[in-house]
Amino acid sequence: MMKPLVCIALLVCVPGAFAADVLVIDDFEYSDAAAAGEAWRTAEESAPVQIMARQTTTGTTALVLPCDFSRGRRNERAVVDRNVELDLVRYGSIDFDFYAEDPAPIRGGTLYFRSGSGWYGAGFGIERGWNRIRLGKGAFRSEGSPAGWDRVDGVRIAIWKSRDIDTSCAVDNLHARSETIVVVSGRDVGPESQAARETAERVGGLLSAAGIPHGIHSSKDVLAGTLQGRRLAIFAYSPGMESEEVERIRDFVHDGGKIIIFYTLRSDVAALLGFSSPAYRSRERPGQFDEVVFDSAAVAGLPERVFQGSWNVTVARPADDGGRVIGWWQDAQGNRGEPAVVLSDRGAFMGHIMTGEDLGSKQGFLLALVGHFEPSAWRDAAQNALSGAVRVGPFTELAELEAFLQQRGPKSPFSSQISAHWEQARAEAATMTQLLADERYQETIARAARVRSLLAEAYVLAHRPRDGEFRAVWNHSGTGDLANWDDAMRALSQAGFNAVVPNMWWGGVAHYASDLLPRSATFEEKGDQIAQAVEAGKRYGVQVHPWKVNYRLGHTTPEFTQQMRKAGRLQATVTGEVTEWLCPSHPDNQRLEIDTMVEVARNYDVDGVHFDYIRYPGEESCYCDGCRERFEAHMGRAVQDWPGDCHRGTLTQQYRDWRCEQINAVVRGTAKQVRAIKPYVKISAAVFSGYPGTKRSIGQDWLLWCREGWLDFVCPMNYTTSDSGFRSMSESQMGHLQGAVPLYTGIGHWRIPDEQAIGQVEISRSLGSDGFILFNMGTALGERGLPKFGRALTSAPAVLPHNAPVIRFRSPADDDQPVVLVSGDTLTLEASLAGLGAHRRQATGVRGVLQVEDLAGEAQAELADLPESGGSVTVTIPRRTGTFRVGAVGELSFADGTAERFILRSRPYRFAE
Repeated sequence: MMKPLVCIALLVCVPGAFAADVLVIDDFEYSDAAAAGEAWRTAEESAPVQIMARQTTTGTTALVLPCDFSRGRRNERAVVDRNVELDLVRYGSIDFDFYAEDPAPIRGGTLYFRSGSGWYGAGFGIERGWNRIRLGKGAFRSEGSPAGWDRVDGVRIAIWKSRDIDTSCAVDNLHARSETIVVVSGRDVGPESQAARETAERVGGLLSAAGIPHGIHSSKDVLAGTLQGRRLAIFAYSPGMESEEVERIRDFVHDGGKIIIFYTLRSDVAALLGFSSPAYRSRERPGQFDEVVFDSAAVAGLPERVFQGSWNVTVARPADDGGRVIGWWQDAQGNRGEPAVVLSDRGAFMGHIMTGEDLGSKQGFLLALVGHFEPSAWRDAAQNALSGAVRVGPFTELAELEAFLQQRGPKSPFSSQISAHWEQARAEAATMTQLLADERYQETIARAARVRSLLAEAYVLAHRPRDGEFRAVWNHSGTGDLANWDDAMRALSQAGFNAVVPNMWWGGVAHYASDLLPRSATFEEKGDQIAQAVEAGKRYGVQVHPWKVNYRLGHTTPEFTQQMRKAGRLQATVTGEVTEWLCPSHPDNQRLEIDTMVEVARNYDVDGVHFDYIRYPGEESCYCDGCRERFEAHMGRAVQDWPGDCHRGTLTQQYRDWRCEQINAVVRGTAKQVRAIKPYVKISAAVFSGYPGTKRSIGQDWLLWCREGWLDFVCPMNYTTSDSGFRSMSESQMGHLQGAVPLYTGIGHWRIPDEQAIGQVEISRSLGSDGFILFNMGTALGERGLPKFGRALTSAPAVLPHNAPVIRFRSPADDDQPVVLVSGDTLTLEASLAGLGAHRRQATGVRGVLQVEDLAGEAQAELADLPESGGSVTVTIPRRTGTFRVGAVGELSFADGTAERFILRSRPYRFAE
């Protein structure tokens, strides 16, 4: 029995270091449901609001939002609106308390602010019970044409349906906050606006993880005076900074404010901070700007290094004795280069944006800079670190983690190590509260990190491997993102992974020897990436499924872009803006997409080809002249009000269906042509998580692709930091799919700790997923993340489900729920062997058994032998406890005398109590 850990959760709270200006938008103190309904009106056939008792320091009631998802409704969400008159320019974040009775039927929520003829909207994940939600203003996206944050005239709360089950939510204490630390996201117009927003959100996410209160603002807010009264402004990425904004920054600095700025540095801003005029440097060789190494003694709390993988940088140097270099660029070979980070008494500058790799070290770097300029930030960070020390995997409470380890530990081959880690964490935790009380904040943070590391290691070791599982990574660079493909494949194989899905081509550029698309700079510098990946994959037993970013041109040549523009082959938004995406309805584009997918399958010994961006960018596209002409031909009549009738008018549904068919044509055509030349090459796709809403929003009907057999497996991108949100998305997908093809869940590893990603694999296993794929294979995952997976979760080899014979499982109990609930005392299930499947070698026979398995793939009972090809067998399973699946386990034999193991599983079942 493990000894209890010191109860970190009961620490005395320390007051926050930063006082915020708080605007109460709604405290939800309504006398009754009628009064609440007068303020909050329902929309889209939603049920009326109610109130509930909730005793807090600020009031006694909360607003209840019934989510009547089980009844037939046209819309996929519950919606309530309230009219307001607000000026929110100064406020950088919105927070509120949110409650979910049962989050399983909910895909997520969106908070909107109406302004004129448009909206600002930000999504949020939903957990069970009461939770405080905080949304930086930079997370809000514009819809339509909002008039500005200074003219907000409405608030909307929308809860999105995941499953046809009723539930309810509640909201309380809706506030806007103006913090003393702000992150500036740059201009919200122009080609770099999305990158500016995403970078600001990344920086804001690091501050949130460190426990530092902050707001996120745009350059427009800076022009409106939002810096006045602040103490620290972080310009995460500000391309095209205007002179008027510089004047606001100058006033801010002269009033004592501090600046941290990344990448884009005007000469006048550099002079203001005491730095030399900046010089731009483009990468001349791979790995030139891989890391930043620090003089860790220069600023308290600096890490030794952070990985960047930067491509272009801006170099600045101290202009006087008041400045100093605290970080330098270092290449992949360990050679130190030019200054990367410079510091003065007025601010700091780093020569590139914060990239998405090595976020733990970047959090430490950012905290060190913030703490240098605002020493009181260390107190908030220390308290946050203490409370976060026990948040490991899916567990937020220490008791939950302890129960998990006590259940799993004794059965694990690492039982003694798990106990040792627990005991060491217990000893380390005993002194944390005193360190905090003694105001030794940096020591507190270091001790809390040590405790969390020990608990996380114990959690990682408490998992088991499962056979019959796809274990893969997406690789966005297409180069493996270690030193070479050999190193990448070795790392994957050693960690027990069996597949890689590398991004090898886009709509307008290829990393291989394409005869149809321009060849990339990566191809010219490093050679044919598909050929290298395939060769290394064969050597280490890792399948290669090259991935294409469909339609989006990528870093293509100006000549190719101009060629597409002249030919009318690019998309146009509803407002007429031409974008660098190929129009999916253009016949030449459909042929190009299919032909390039087939080109890779024909010319390389790949295991599959993988669609990505096989969709429209959103509801605002495409409305080019060609789309009008082709849609009118499809309808057999003219559209009177183009594009209004199709975008939000009488023809909206017909146009949405037509958009879906343009995408369907490419998936269908690719599957037909690839299988005609190499039947064993698997067709797959990375898809958006929110089906069926994907049909409306992006023209992506991926369930149809699976049911029609155009895909061999599907990979929903369930990228979220919320485990309950991850579960909800996965449940919905499994319920829709009903076992049509294997589902391999996409996990956003770059957004979450390694152990949380491992926990999400466990969640997906419990819901019937046959594998997982992590985004993204870079240095952080390749060098630090994969070994953690390989310690226990993937420590034994696994065969691939999509290489099994064609076996179909059917039961009268089957429904559209992720886990089929069986009434009565027996489950009747039929297993049909429809065929031997398509393989590189000619399959001649199959032998094997059907067995009952637990969710870890352990056999519980043997049921029957597999039938011969073309036959079926019916089995009866008596009542049993827990969730189980039926596994088909056996060997395929081939004409060359060899054999290959396979495992394929049914949907999950559970007997009703």
